[in-house]
Amino acid sequence: MTTALAQEYIRGRMEELGYAGKYYIRLRHYVLRPKETIHIQADTHLFLLIQPPVMVRVQSSFGIHDLTVDNVNELQYEHQGWIDVENYASHLQHVQFIQVIIQTNDYYYATDNRKVQPAQG
Repeated sequence: MTTALAQEYIRGRMEELGYAGKYYIRLRHYVLRPKETIHIQADTHLFLLIQPPVMVRVQSSFGIHDLTVDNVNELQYEHQGWIDVENYASHLQHVQFIQVIIQTNDYYYATDNRKVQPAQG
């Protein structure tokens, strides 16, 4: 998924979920060392995988994205909840997501789930 396609998808998805215009996005770029696994807590956020590399597995309650598996019917680009990102290559890998942070009740949820009031302007 390209960044432009992801932004278009996010716009429609947020409207579908009832949050049209009540969110902001943030690019997340993770650098994984060989054989490294990271865990991302994304309970109140959506993470969209963009330009996924080979030899990286992304798995959450929404599904899995791994270009090397042949036993799943669909690869998921949208993830939420606990997200496990595993680099099983023997070299450094870059994994990029667009994080969608939803605004509820005039507050945004920060990356650590704190409520942050938007600037008045």
